[in-house]
Amino acid sequence: MIWLQTPPWGRWAVAALIAAVSLWIEFRPDEMTEHPFALDEIAAGTTVDGTNTETRMVPVGTFTAVELGQVARITIPAGDPVLFSHLGDQGTAAPKGWWSLEMPLPLGSRPGDTALIVLLDSDQVADAVVIEDPDDDPLGAGTGLVAVEAGKAPDVARAAGEGRAVVMVAPP
Repeated sequence: MIWLQTPPWGRWAVAALIAAVSLWIEFRPDEMTEHPFALDEIAAGTTVDGTNTETRMVPVGTFTAVELGQVARITIPAGDPVLFSHLGDQGTAAPKGWWSLEMPLPLGSRPGDTALIVLLDSDQVADAVVIEDPDDDPLGAGTGLVAVEAGKAPDVARAAGEGRAVVMVAPP
């Protein structure tokens, strides 16, 4: 008489529902959001805005959200995403009339930091501002971009080329 019992339709329906929900959870589409990418190479010190970026759809959580209108702390290659760590406030741009040069910087220097450049074998000191982070290569020279006042720029460049200049960064 077991053959005459009705099939367990309720259990089959619940099992099918559980299987369908688990498949939907596994294969559901990721939520997408817009994120800016560089159209062309964006030089350090340039304002990053809608004129030099384009937005592309990326999965939520891929990148930290960024706010356009800030200054690029480092050079951003064409096609790369604009990351939160690439941007700084307006204070990271070189002051008007100052000259920028690449020099070895102390660890931990950040764009916008006030600095002094001491020219060894002389009594000269030049005011400076860190424009770009030192490179992250542990085997590299730790060079970064520094802006120097125009009047002292030739002396600083000469001393830096000869290895006679040291950058001191003020603590934040």
